[in-house]
Amino acid sequence: MSTRSEGRSLWWQLIRIGWAAGRSGTSSRVRNVALGCAALAMTLALSAVAAVLATYDGRDARAAARSPQFTESAKGPDARALWSDKFDDVENRQFSVVHIEPLTDDAPLPPGLSRWPAPGEAVLSGALLEAGADEGIAGRYGKAVGSIDESGLATPGERLAYVRPSAGVLDRAAMNPISGYGAAKPAALGDMLAVKPPYMLLVLMLFMLILPVGALAVAAARAGSDARDQRTALLGVLGGGWRVRSALNVGEALLPAACGALLGALLTVPALLTDITLPGVAYELSAADVRGWSWAVVGSAVPAFLLILLVVVLMHPAQHKRGKSTRPRLSSSRLPRWWPYLCPLMLLLAVRGPELAPGGGLRLLVYAVGVLGTVATLPSLLALLCAAAGRAIAATGHKYGRSGALVAGRWTAAWPGTTARVTSGVIIAFVLIGQVQLWQSRNSGPAAEARATQARVGSSVVVVETPEDRARTQAFLRALPANANALWLAIDHNKGTAEIVGSCRGLTELELPCSSRSAALSPGHLDPRVSELAYWHTPMGAGNGLKARVAEELPKDPSSQTLLLVGADGKQLSVPGIKTIANAHLGTSPAVGTIGSSWLSGANLLALQSRWVLFFGAAGVLVIAASITVGNLAEFLRFARRMSALSVLTGRRTIFFSVAAFTLLLPLALAGVVGLGTHVWLATPLTSAADSLSFELSWSMLYAATAGAGVLALVVWVWGSLAAVRQSASWRPKAD
Repeated sequence: MSTRSEGRSLWWQLIRIGWAAGRSGTSSRVRNVALGCAALAMTLALSAVAAVLATYDGRDARAAARSPQFTESAKGPDARALWSDKFDDVENRQFSVVHIEPLTDDAPLPPGLSRWPAPGEAVLSGALLEAGADEGIAGRYGKAVGSIDESGLATPGERLAYVRPSAGVLDRAAMNPISGYGAAKPAALGDMLAVKPPYMLLVLMLFMLILPVGALAVAAARAGSDARDQRTALLGVLGGGWRVRSALNVGEALLPAACGALLGALLTVPALLTDITLPGVAYELSAADVRGWSWAVVGSAVPAFLLILLVVVLMHPAQHKRGKSTRPRLSSSRLPRWWPYLCPLMLLLAVRGPELAPGGGLRLLVYAVGVLGTVATLPSLLALLCAAAGRAIAATGHKYGRSGALVAGRWTAAWPGTTARVTSGVIIAFVLIGQVQLWQSRNSGPAAEARATQARVGSSVVVVETPEDRARTQAFLRALPANANALWLAIDHNKGTAEIVGSCRGLTELELPCSSRSAALSPGHLDPRVSELAYWHTPMGAGNGLKARVAEELPKDPSSQTLLLVGADGKQLSVPGIKTIANAHLGTSPAVGTIGSSWLSGANLLALQSRWVLFFGAAGVLVIAASITVGNLAEFLRFARRMSALSVLTGRRTIFFSVAAFTLLLPLALAGVVGLGTHVWLATPLTSAADSLSFELSWSMLYAATAGAGVLALVVWVWGSLAAVRQSASWRPKAD
C-alpha cells in the first residue's frame, strides 16, 4: 500500500473515531441536538441574506422597467403619452397614484397593464384593492377595470394605482410627456420611495440574526467540552497536531451538522414555489425573485455546514503546555489575554463613534460595529472580573474554613471561560431585546402629536386643498353629503393672520361667533377642533391672531385658502367618501385628510420599517434562548460531574448549593445587572440624538427583563445544585 493510501486510511480512521465518539461520548445527545439546531439556524440565516439580495435585485429590475422616459415637450416627435404621479393613503399608509393619458395610438402601456383604461377608469394592484376594500378604493378614482400584473409591481404586495383621468378633471399642463418606459435606475415610485439601501438591512441582520446564530454555534460546539478537552490534551502529548484534532472533531460533528443543514435547505424550498407573506412585517416575498437566486438560497446549506465544522475546529484548540513539560494542562476555559480589554474600546466606539461619522449610513454602521464589539467582548471581561473575584473568594473561604466558598472560588478562577459562556447568552439577549424595543420606539415628535390630535378630534373636521378653478370647487360642494358643513380657512402669510370664513351654521358647529365683522378669537376658550386646526394649519400655531366671520365669499387675495368640512353635531365624516367625490370633481388626487394627517403617513412608514427590527429581533431572541438553554444545560452536566465527588470528601451534600451560588447564581445575576447598564449606556447615542427622530427607553420592559434574568439565575442555581446532588448519589471513581 502506498504512503498516500495509508494517509487517506489514517484520516478516514480518525473521522470514524470522531463519529463514534459523537454517538457515545459524554453529553453527546445534548451536543448533537445543539449542533443540528445551530446548523439549521445558520442555514436559514444565510438563506435570509441571499433572499434579501434576491429581493433587491428583482425589485430594482421591475421598478426600473416601469420608470418613465421623459421628453422635453408634449408636442415633440418622441412624446407618446402623458404621465404624472401623486400620493394617496389607505388607513394612513401612503401609496403612489399614477395618472396616464395617451397622446398617440401606439402609446406604450405601463408594465403590468394589458390594455389602456378608458377615461374615468383605473387599474389597481391586488394588494391595494384588498387593503382599501372597506374604504371603497375600487371606486375612488373611477371604475376599477382590473388589477396590475406582478410584472409591473416592485413587490407582490405593493400598493399602486394607474388612473386615466376623466375629461372633467384632466389637467394636461400638470402632466409630463414621456416616450416610453424603462430606465437604467428605478424611479422613486410606489414602494421604492420607502426602500432603504441594502447595507442597512444587512447590518440589521448581522446584529439581530447572524450574531445570535454565531453565539448558538459557539455554545453548541463547546457543549460538554470537558471530555473533548482531555482528548485534545492527550492527542497533544502523543504528538497529534491540528490536523489530527480537526479530523476527530469534524468526524464527531459531521452527522448533526449535516442533518441540520439539510433540514434548513428543505425549509427554504416553499419560498421557491410560492409567494410567502413574512409574519409581523406584512411583506410578501416574491417566489420569482427567490428562484432567480435559488443556487444561493438553497445552497446556503453548504457554507452553513462548513461554518459549523469550522467553529467546532476553532473552539477546540491545542492545550497549552507549561514550559517543556509534556504533562497536559486541562484548562479549556482560558481567555485570550487581549480580548477582554477590547470591551472598553468597543463601548467607547458605540457611544462616541457615531457623532464623529459624517453621514447617516456610516453613523449607523459605526454604531452597529461598536454594539457588536461590546456584546462580543463583555462576557470575557465579566469572566475576567469573576476570576479575580474567585481568587478572593477562595482566599476568604480558606481563611475562615468555608469549604463551599473555597471550592467555588477556585472553580471560578480556574474556569473563567465557563463563566463567559454562561453569561454571554444573558448579556446578548439583554442588549438584543433592548435594541429591538429602542428601534421600535423611534418616531418623530410631530407624528406623535398628530396621533394624539386624531384621537381627540378624528374626522369631525376634514381639510381639503382646492384648485383655483372655482367651478370645480362649486361642483364638489354640491356633491357633498348633507352632514358636511363647508368653511374656509384663509391665511395671509405676509401678515401672519388666519381667518375662518363661512356660513353661520358652519361657524356655530365649531362654537364660533356668527358676525359679519371679523371677530378675534380667544385662544383659551376655543373648541378643541379649532385649537387643533390652529396648531397644525395656521402660522400662529396656538390660535393667537385667529379670527372668524360670516361671509358667502372669500377674501380677494389670501396667500392660501383651505376648505374645511365640519361634521354636523360634531359627528365624524367619511374621509374615503369625500376623497371619492374630490377625485370626481376637483382634480387628480387632491389632498384630503384630517387635521395633521400629513404627518401620520411618515409615522406609519417608520412603523412599517421598524417591523423589520422586530421581525429579525424576534428570530434572534429565539436563537439566543436556544443558546442559553444549550449552554446552561451543558454547564449543569459539567457542574454535576465535577462536583459529585465532593459529597464523599465533605460528607454532606449541602455544599453543592453554596458552590453553585458562587459559580452559577452570582455570575448570572451579575450578567443581568451588567446587561441592563450596558444597554442603557449603548442607547445614549440614539436617545440623545439631536435630530427629528426620537428614541425612548422602555423602563418597564428593562425592569421586566432584569427580573427575568434574576429568575433565570435562581432556576439555574437550583437546577444545577439538584443535578449535582442526584449525580453524587451514584458517583463512583473512574479513571477520567
